[in-house]
Amino acid sequence: MAGKPGTTKMNYPSMRAAVDAFLQAGSITGAAKTLGLSRRAIQHRLEAARKEGLIGKERGLPNPSRWRPADEIIARRKGEFRRVSQAGPGSGHNILHLPDDGPFGLIAFGDLHLDNPGTDLSLFEYWANHLNRDKHVHGALLGDVLDNWVKPLAFLYAQAETTAPEGWILFEHYLDQMAPDLDLSVGGNHDAWSGSNDLLGRMMEERGILHRGTSLRATYRTKGGRELTMNLRHSWPGRSMWNEVHGMKRAARMGVRDTVLLGGHTHISGESIEKCPLTKRLTWCVQVASFKSIDDYADDLGLSDRSNSPAVFLVIDPRRSDLDPELVKVFHDPEAGRAYLDFLRSQM
Repeated sequence: MAGKPGTTKMNYPSMRAAVDAFLQAGSITGAAKTLGLSRRAIQHRLEAARKEGLIGKERGLPNPSRWRPADEIIARRKGEFRRVSQAGPGSGHNILHLPDDGPFGLIAFGDLHLDNPGTDLSLFEYWANHLNRDKHVHGALLGDVLDNWVKPLAFLYAQAETTAPEGWILFEHYLDQMAPDLDLSVGGNHDAWSGSNDLLGRMMEERGILHRGTSLRATYRTKGGRELTMNLRHSWPGRSMWNEVHGMKRAARMGVRDTVLLGGHTHISGESIEKCPLTKRLTWCVQVASFKSIDDYADDLGLSDRSNSPAVFLVIDPRRSDLDPELVKVFHDPEAGRAYLDFLRSQM
C-alpha cells in the first residue's frame, strides 16, 4: 500500500497502527505486545508519526525516555563483552611474533619506583640500555613504576624531592626510550592507587606495549610456529618464609603450565624449576626484586635483604623442548646474559 504524501522514512499504515496501539494500550510496552514488535520499533514509529504531524503531544504521545531500550542495551553489552574478552589477561590474542626460530632474551624489570629516593637510577639505566629488539633482547615490566603515594600515604612526598607530576615526567622520559623494545607490562599495587584513572595503561597502549592491570599471559611464537608462554603477575598469591617463589610454585603445581612465571612486588629474588609429574613439562618460576635498594619501610619491619638483582635477563632457546632444563637460563647481570645469547645465536 502506498504511503501518504510527505511520508518518506516510514509508510503511513505502520505509523498509524503504532499510534492506535499506543493510545489503546496506554504504554509503549503494551503497544509492542499488541503489534508483536520491540519497544524500540514502537518508539521509532511514534516519533516518525509525530514528525509527520499525524498526532501531537496533546494526544498523549510519550516524551523520549532517558534510558536506552533493552535491545539497544543488549547490543552494546555484547559489543562490550567482545572487547573485554579479547583484552583479557590470558586472551589468545596476546601473541608476539619472533623473526626466527633462534634464541632470544627477555629482560624482566622488577619494581621500578623511579621517583623514590632509595632507587638507583644509574643501575636502572644500566639494565635498560641492554634492551635491543634488533639484537633479540626484549623487555617486560612487572609493575610499581612509581611510588604514586595517595591519600593517607601522600605525606611521604614530603620525604622526597620528586613531586607526583615530576614522577610521571620521569617515567615517560624513560618509557619513550624503552618502548621500542618493550613487549609486556603489568601494573602493580602502587599503580592501581590511581583508581579509575589508568594513566599507566593509556601510556602503554599509546606505545604499542601489551599491558594489563595486574596479570598478563602472553605467547612468543617463532617463525616456525614454536610457542613459549610467559605468565606475569605483579603479585602471586601465597607466601612462605622458606621459599621466595612459593606462590608461583603453588600455581604451577595447581596446573599453571606456562614456560615462565614472573613476579614482582615483594622486592626479593628467587627462582626455581617446577616439573609436571605427568607431562614432564618444566616451568621456570622467577621472582624479581626491585630497583628500590634503600627501603625505610623494610628497615622499620626488620626485613632482611634478599635481593640478588633488580632485574633478570632470561635467555630462552626455542630450539629446545619444554622438557629440557636448558630451555631457559636466568642471569642476574645483563652483560652475562647478553654474552650467552650471542654465543647461542652464533651457533645457529
